[in-house]
Amino acid sequence: MRRLHHQRSGLALFFIMAMIIVISIIVYGMIFFMRGEVHLTENYVDSVCALLMAESGVEETLFTLKTQMNDPNNPVYKMITKNEEGSIDIDLSRLEGKVGNVPAIIPGGAAKARVTWQRNPAATQALIDAGLPPDVAREGYLTIHSRGTFHNTNRQVEVKKVMKALRVQAPYPGNSVGMVAPDHGLYLNAAHQDSFRILPFDFWDPWGFTVKNGKVFMRDGTRIDLPKWLMLTSMRKELEHPWLDMGIGWTGWNGGGNFANADSIEYVNNPVTRQYYKWMGLFHWPWWEKVSNELYTSTTKKVEKYEDKEVNLYSADVYRRLANRLVDPQKVPSHAKYVTNVNFTEAYGKEMVSYNNVIPLYGWGDWRKVPNKYSRYFGNPTKAHDTSHAVEVNGLTFIKGDVYLEGWVKGKGLLVVEGNVYVGGDILSLPDDSGAASSLGIIALRNKEIDGAAENPSTGKIIYKPHHDSDWSRLGITHPFRNVSPRLEGCFYAEGGLELDTDSKLKKLINMEIIGNFATNFFDRRKMPNDISIKYYNWQEILSQSSYDYTVDKTVKLSDKFELSIKKEIVSWREVEVTL
Repeated sequence: MRRLHHQRSGLALFFIMAMIIVISIIVYGMIFFMRGEVHLTENYVDSVCALLMAESGVEETLFTLKTQMNDPNNPVYKMITKNEEGSIDIDLSRLEGKVGNVPAIIPGGAAKARVTWQRNPAATQALIDAGLPPDVAREGYLTIHSRGTFHNTNRQVEVKKVMKALRVQAPYPGNSVGMVAPDHGLYLNAAHQDSFRILPFDFWDPWGFTVKNGKVFMRDGTRIDLPKWLMLTSMRKELEHPWLDMGIGWTGWNGGGNFANADSIEYVNNPVTRQYYKWMGLFHWPWWEKVSNELYTSTTKKVEKYEDKEVNLYSADVYRRLANRLVDPQKVPSHAKYVTNVNFTEAYGKEMVSYNNVIPLYGWGDWRKVPNKYSRYFGNPTKAHDTSHAVEVNGLTFIKGDVYLEGWVKGKGLLVVEGNVYVGGDILSLPDDSGAASSLGIIALRNKEIDGAAENPSTGKIIYKPHHDSDWSRLGITHPFRNVSPRLEGCFYAEGGLELDTDSKLKKLINMEIIGNFATNFFDRRKMPNDISIKYYNWQEILSQSSYDYTVDKTVKLSDKFELSIKKEIVSWREVEVTL
């Protein structure tokens, strides 16, 4: 049987191998292309991150400049105010997460920045032409070069901004009238030596004085007795043995002065000290010794004497010149129509209380005008419920003579009196007609024409003269304890001191609360209400919001400080070659 033999040429293997090679080339090309795309994408991401780091460096540099450039010790401040040109590197470690607990803006990224200053003579000349002295006017360009780095990729941007450096006018209230001693809760130029003394057997509510927050200033210092209750409470951390030490006084409940919560206690001549019986130890005899040479608290310190202008205190002529309302019956006879006698009939058949030859500023309303409400229909509306009669104090009012004041007050302003201010009851602030906060400042100055006393002035005093009012409410009687503890809201300066004027047998129960501050040249606790509490409040901030111009000197005064400011507009922004 014959077998057939076919010839095999190997074409199938060729085609298979060719197909494999083609597919391999295609796959390799795709892989190469994809790797290139991935690499380009990585480079793009790195480049964007580097650019973001560079731009963040610009913003961080601007933040650093704006928050630190007004410091005369800052290198940028020195460069701009003293040099024609220069450059300084800026620390941007916070962007990299190297400062505190602030995370890095981009983990793995880094930034570096440099600030370059170039003074612009033409712009500076324009400031000089506007009236500024040549040695204080400076303007030029700040150029910020910021480089961002991320995974070995660098991008750098350049931002140019305009910088001004000007000496500025003294800030408010350095050259303006306003709240006297705005940083102090209590400001005393002279205090009677017995002002904070506790009588050994004064068990019927000995007099106390408290200041919360604000500074306390006593030019000549004083000695303050400590009662036992104060030693166990506010002064506990200031004493070595508060539980064993003994206080002054029979009851140990009240009296002396509580300044433990003041921000600081200042004096010029003699220190402010405390007096108490100190525990000397079990093996010492006597066990207790009276000490009076310890500073009152750890915050007691000696300071330089304050000039009047430093505490916003000026002469009567200055206040008169700045006043938008002036009442002077002596120079303007027609003003005598404002002077009158104010009389109050006492409840329970008591005698009448009178304020003679005063200009009345009565801020209470009329209980008859109080709208009827269900809660008041069976109640007893009083004059305090009607706020339509509030005393307006906008601007500066100067009055020569005595003033009687009590009730609601609204507006932002100062009441300067060359005479005495009689206070009959509460002085409460009421929002003004626009709903904004009100602020009252009372400045009582001595009338040097009739008062030349060296120790016991007769004018320039704030005198609390309480009274009852038989027409205070619908029932026609006054609560027997009304006005026993008045609340005074405002800042008060009495050149002649603060006094209580009453012959009431409840005199030892009459207290006073001041929300603001109190300053005086003559301080004698023996003539004041029994307990006085001052809760410091800076009314100067509200006074400064007034549209009234309190500027004492209208001429421009330049301080020794440059005010550096960066204009908002960017002169240019561009990406440049990396050089940092």
